[in-house]
Amino acid sequence: MVSHVIEAALLLSVAGFLIGFLSGLLGKGGGMLFIPTFWVVFPFLGIPESIVPKSAVATSLACMTVTSSTSVWQHIKKGFLRKDVFVTLIAGAIPGVFIGSALTARILSPQTTKVLFALFLVFMSLKLLRGSRVSDKVEKINYRSVLITGFFSGFLSGLLGVGGGAVVTPMLYSFADIPIKNAMATSTGVVFFNSLFSSLNYVYYGWHHLKSPAFLGYIYLPALIFMVPTLYVGTRLGVKIMHGVQSEKLRKWFAIFLLVVAIEVVLKVIGTLL
Repeated sequence: MVSHVIEAALLLSVAGFLIGFLSGLLGKGGGMLFIPTFWVVFPFLGIPESIVPKSAVATSLACMTVTSSTSVWQHIKKGFLRKDVFVTLIAGAIPGVFIGSALTARILSPQTTKVLFALFLVFMSLKLLRGSRVSDKVEKINYRSVLITGFFSGFLSGLLGVGGGAVVTPMLYSFADIPIKNAMATSTGVVFFNSLFSSLNYVYYGWHHLKSPAFLGYIYLPALIFMVPTLYVGTRLGVKIMHGVQSEKLRKWFAIFLLVVAIEVVLKVIGTLL
């Protein structure tokens, strides 16, 4: 058992660095990378299969809080996170989330929402690859467009069950004319608040279900202990490189990342249907 713990600690530490690096580089929270990692490692550590799905999501959200908070602080210091844009974005996103969530709960099936999400990612990635006339210099902000973008990003988040940079970043860039680096920086703020409050929900709901000292609600604490140091280092490195990369390259990298995620979602849907 001790050897299993050591192997898991090494795996989680390395995974933490890599996920943190990609999160910082692309302005993402990393949930799509954390969860598969936990699905593999948690059963290996003897966590019951019945607990693994919720614990993987809860621990992923807790880790995303670390990566996004590190990114947000670095972006604020570099001056890329526009607080006025962020506040306007959140004001529009809140009602959008409620409407999108209600639509999903009453009308659409999980498979349908996943397909819609994949189509949305393909559409946004193609727009990013085509580029736009947005320059790196932040000029006059159209707050009406930011508010509308916030509403639709919140609507899509509630509708499709997502809430991170994969939705916010391309919409800010393509529809609100926010430069790509500012869009990525602002999206990390959204990811931080989403992951923080979602993590607290999982702590609350799991508080009376799991009595083990290794868990805080559904959050598996040893995973945080192993991953937080390397997450912090990887995220800082990713953000540093992101600030030094040309905007055109960064835009293309993000577009390719969206396409890869879209393909992964489609393959998962096909797998559930076979």
